[in-house]
Amino acid sequence: MIKTSPRWMISPLLFNMAYGPLSTLISIEILNLGGNSLDIGYAITAGNIMLIPASIFWGLMADKHDIRKITISGFLISSIMIFSMFLIRSIAGLIGIFSAFSFFSTAYNTPMNLLVMETMEKKNWASGFSRLSMLSSIGTLLGLIISTFAVLLIKIYELYIPLGIISLLSLVSAYVYIPKNLIGIERNSIIHQKESFLTRIKMHPLFFLHLPNLAHFKMFRLSRLKTKPINFLPMLYLAIFLFYVSSGLFNTLYPASLYVYGLDKTTVLGIITLGMTAQIVTFHFIGRYIENRDEKEVSFRSLLLRGISYISMGISFLLGGSMILFFGLVFYPIAAGIAFSAYYSASNVIVFKAIGGRRQGTSLGVYSSLVGIAMFSGSLASGYIATYFGFTTDYSLAGIILFISAYIFKQLEEG
Repeated sequence: MIKTSPRWMISPLLFNMAYGPLSTLISIEILNLGGNSLDIGYAITAGNIMLIPASIFWGLMADKHDIRKITISGFLISSIMIFSMFLIRSIAGLIGIFSAFSFFSTAYNTPMNLLVMETMEKKNWASGFSRLSMLSSIGTLLGLIISTFAVLLIKIYELYIPLGIISLLSLVSAYVYIPKNLIGIERNSIIHQKESFLTRIKMHPLFFLHLPNLAHFKMFRLSRLKTKPINFLPMLYLAIFLFYVSSGLFNTLYPASLYVYGLDKTTVLGIITLGMTAQIVTFHFIGRYIENRDEKEVSFRSLLLRGISYISMGISFLLGGSMILFFGLVFYPIAAGIAFSAYYSASNVIVFKAIGGRRQGTSLGVYSSLVGIAMFSGSLASGYIATYFGFTTDYSLAGIILFISAYIFKQLEEG
């Protein structure tokens, strides 16, 4: 362990300030350039596609190379790409640069978690991971707040300049404060400690220690899925898969749909900011809430709450006018804040316990593959469903899928 100041945590705070509002800003900018729901779906899907190879690549890099250099390189290239967005005035160009940015923006996730272990005593790891998680979330919130007010004064493409500068500051912070002579801790150390695992998955839900092959997916054979309790892990993964499909269906287009229905950029960003605020506050308290409760029951209830919120927001687009704003202000913080934080905390504790006594790398590889496929599928389907059937259908379907996921959680039985 290298004792050093925790000031290196300033870098993820700054980077998330730049990263946090980007998907919302790009969605609105695509509409400003004459695009539609399909174009936004392609953009978010392209970004999601890159997350799987990015997670694999940067994980292997962290095993073989200096995590300080990896972090600095990721911040540098990400900053250059944010600046490049200022120059791009085509939809295809934005989609391309956003997908490339998605690849490099994940470089810092694993190194940040390893840095906690490298620079703090083991007894302080829990508080260190909590601080890292909180600062990353606060960075996203600050980025959304800045963007909410900045779009009153400047155009969206002009906002990429200050966001790029903030991203460069994260690079400077990493260069100055991350120690140069690190011992080198293996990535699999992350999954042996609950706080490190939960923080890593919260920062980025894909984590490949080993690449799965087709044989590893035999757990989803129908004969096993029907047999309790050996179906616990595959059914758990199936429920989580449905959650991410649903999230892709809703999150891909919700900010853009508000803009399409007449809300201005500041109001759209304001609603997203409220959701992020509720998420941070809930994450702060939810750990103590679920300590003495059944994680499956917490997951079940939070999924129901999120599903009801999705359907309610979908119905608001039938009502139109001020109801879209009202339902957004009420239900988006519930869905993206309270319900998401409760579900995410509870379900990932279940995953941590489930893979603890198994072939951890293989189980986590299957989990990450399913999450990546679900994110890709949901975001891609979202554009087509909204284009041909409307936002109400898209968001209502997302809610119904969450109800199915909730039902699976209710039926889970551990062996």
